Amino acid sequence: MIHDLAHIHPPFPELGEEVELFLETEAREGLLLYERDGELHKKPMAPWEKGLRVKVPLHASPFRYCFRLPQGYLGSHGLEKTLPRYDRFFHLLAKPLPPEWALGRVYYQIFPDRFRQGRPELAPKDGAWLYGGKPIRRKAWDEPPGEDGAREFYGGDLWGVLEALPYLEDLGVEVLYLTPIFQSPSSHRYDTEDYLRVDPHLGGEEALRALYEALEARGMKLILDGVFNHVGATHPWFQKALEDPTAPERGMFTFYPDGSYASFWGVKHMPKLDYASFLTQERFVHSPKAPVRYWMRLAHGWRLDVAHSIGEGGTNRKNARWLRALAQAAKEERPDALVFGELSYDTTPTLRAHTLDGAMHYAGFAHPVMEWLSGKDLHGNPVDVGLKEAWQTLWDHYQALPLQLRHAMYTFLSSHDIPRALWRLRGDKERFKTAYALLFAFPGSPALYYGDEIGLSQPNPYAVWRGDPFCRAPFPWDESRWDHGLLDFFRRLIRLKKTHPVLRRGGLLALPAPEGVLAFKRRLGEEEIWAFFAPEGARLSLPPGLDLLSGEEVAGEVEASYLLFQPLA
Repeated sequence: MIHDLAHIHPPFPELGEEVELFLETEAREGLLLYERDGELHKKPMAPWEKGLRVKVPLHASPFRYCFRLPQGYLGSHGLEKTLPRYDRFFHLLAKPLPPEWALGRVYYQIFPDRFRQGRPELAPKDGAWLYGGKPIRRKAWDEPPGEDGAREFYGGDLWGVLEALPYLEDLGVEVLYLTPIFQSPSSHRYDTEDYLRVDPHLGGEEALRALYEALEARGMKLILDGVFNHVGATHPWFQKALEDPTAPERGMFTFYPDGSYASFWGVKHMPKLDYASFLTQERFVHSPKAPVRYWMRLAHGWRLDVAHSIGEGGTNRKNARWLRALAQAAKEERPDALVFGELSYDTTPTLRAHTLDGAMHYAGFAHPVMEWLSGKDLHGNPVDVGLKEAWQTLWDHYQALPLQLRHAMYTFLSSHDIPRALWRLRGDKERFKTAYALLFAFPGSPALYYGDEIGLSQPNPYAVWRGDPFCRAPFPWDESRWDHGLLDFFRRLIRLKKTHPVLRRGGLLALPAPEGVLAFKRRLGEEEIWAFFAPEGARLSLPPGLDLLSGEEVAGEVEASYLLFQPLA
């Protein structure tokens, strides 16, 4: 029994619009059960050539439903003998939804200070200002990152990103995601001091405009990092709040009786915004100069930093309301804007509440895959996550997502916040390839963290298990330091994602496989791609078909640690 995005017509409906739901099944009779106004309504389904179908108005978003069949109840987590909980129903959303350009697109994440230097004269001078009471450091491009972290500047800028576009276009990248670019005293720029000014050390608005226009000319997209949970302690609004308890800006932050204040993760140079404040609402949501609106003229969307924490009173209270408001504000300025969030844990409650277009796929992809392949969790603790547990987690999160968001999830293995995948795998490039082949075969929008494609790793020993700051090394533009075989592998993966619609928007189905092999199939219409992953290697018995990564026809017994296979008709 199969029910996925391809079984919804139209797939991106308006609220109140009639949708037709299709279910592939051998059953010849059944009911649609859907929740409305606290009651469970029933509607008979009609036969169609592959199973059953039914039409129903989309009265609410989310629209929650399941199917009643002779065998039992079919919801998002499979067939059950008794009526499943509502959280195990399918969830369908009405517009606004992810723009169709975003489904299955290939991302490339750039940390601007570390990617490429276009204009050396823009780089901060050594000791130019104090950060955390210590002078900043200007580092040579080939120096490894060290413990000074946010105080270390390498001098990468947006002009450098612009210069690198031919390389990125050749790689096959479709969407750039830049970590923060607005004025800030740190190299990571997550402590913003002016949201309406592109940092002069990155080239200012002139460089952003040039980059945006060059991307537009290439048919590529630009996603900016929206740090709207907190500001930097040097921001003028927070300085006013500190200096004058009667200042209107005081209400934008949460101060406690002892004079302390709410901040991101307790880090005092990142005071947390309070969205209960009308001034915060005006400056970050409603005003034409709210950054989420203002920059939509030079970008195609936002990644919302620590989206799970945004809220009122120093907490995430009314989180869904304010995420929805931020996304709506961006889409009012640019109807095809994409807004996804850093939801580091369970994304399901937030995304089912019709808030964002998707999220960074930590819990539903990055964590289980890397735990399975490395034997350690994000923090370096040994874990016993086997193939079955990994697949169960991938499947569970996929099934729980609203159907229209499944292919808009920012799906990744490495980022600026966590250890690089190659380092976590102790430099094992075959296992690294297995991980990335799985990433590109899985539903969602695959994302590369700059440098992964040429084998960039980390300088710290495994005994020092950390991502930031060691995962933020400068990109080595000396091509003699690149793993060109790895780069070619990534080009082939990206080309497959872009040329096979089934990998962009196809459904996900379990696939029987020998012990020790994680296997699934993607299906869209009559097209199928079978995916196999066995880090220790496995012997597979296959019908005639095509090894998509090698381009060779195969049949019978095949040995592989990863395989993307298209059976021949």
